[in-house]
Amino acid sequence: MKIISYNTYKCTQSKIDHILAMGADLYVLPECFSKEHITLPEGYDMLWCGDEDLTEKGLGVIWKMSLSVHVIPEYKKIKHMLPIIVNGAGFPKFILASWPTVWKEKKTYPQLLLEALKEYSFYLDRFPSVVVGDFNCYIGQSGVRKSTGTFEDCIMEMEVHGLRSLYHEQTNEKFGEEKTPTFFWQFNQEKPYFLDYAFCTMKPISFKIGDWEREISDHRPLIIELEEEAWDGRP
Repeated sequence: MKIISYNTYKCTQSKIDHILAMGADLYVLPECFSKEHITLPEGYDMLWCGDEDLTEKGLGVIWKMSLSVHVIPEYKKIKHMLPIIVNGAGFPKFILASWPTVWKEKKTYPQLLLEALKEYSFYLDRFPSVVVGDFNCYIGQSGVRKSTGTFEDCIMEMEVHGLRSLYHEQTNEKFGEEKTPTFFWQFNQEKPYFLDYAFCTMKPISFKIGDWEREISDHRPLIIELEEEAWDGRP
């Protein structure tokens, strides 16, 4: 099962077409058009959440219909977070597509992420899980108070549920000392940040940060391939 997380930045149909051609089974797409503004190829379906008055910029998840996707009923409880259970690729997996966004919010990015991790802890503890997306978080982030929750608190909460950062596990780099950025502020390579993460309870077949495609986004994609473990369909 191949998962790609890619911030689409000022989403267009041509960008969606380009990203779908990357051949994943499931896509997590921050800054994505709502379903009504996108034409999907046959055999794909989509879930979207965001502000109804800002339908050109929400969080989208697109998947091949060979997968069976169950949406957690409370998914609109935390905006720009999409909790789903995916069947059809071995054991059912819980995926929390994440794009904490402070638009019309009084909370910080880490605070929103931490809130989502606690809200969906039931699923994180019961399924092989992936938390993936543009977290808008980094160590030492300005405007973040320790009393309301920091990204360090989010990392510790992930660890409680057995979630590990695939990038940091692969490179042995410390959080805040990443050598490979995922985001270039204002498309400037002299202003690199690490904002996109994939935390997982499973050992992937492969994980990599894709090339920077300036014409697509100010972010780089995360590309994850998970083994399709045999499953007999029983609980």
